[in-house]
Amino acid sequence: MPIKVWIDRDECISDMVCVSLCGEVFEMSEEDGKSQIIAQFRVNDDVSQGVVPDDLKDCVESAAESCPVSIIHFEEQ
Repeated sequence: MPIKVWIDRDECISDMVCVSLCGEVFEMSEEDGKSQIIAQFRVNDDVSQGVVPDDLKDCVESAAESCPVSIIHFEEQ
């Protein structure tokens, strides 16, 4: 079952924990230095929303739980 992921980018502090733990899904924006979903998984080219395969759930969950400002959210679709 695919996993819907979204980021509250306005609250991002750019510590890169999500990229370190789940670089398959998250990257840092070259424009504003904040976390974003990699292009492959974006929904409607929105850098803050994505849908990822369920085999990346553990990775996304780890990033979400480790984010110091709790801005990464996910749910099974």
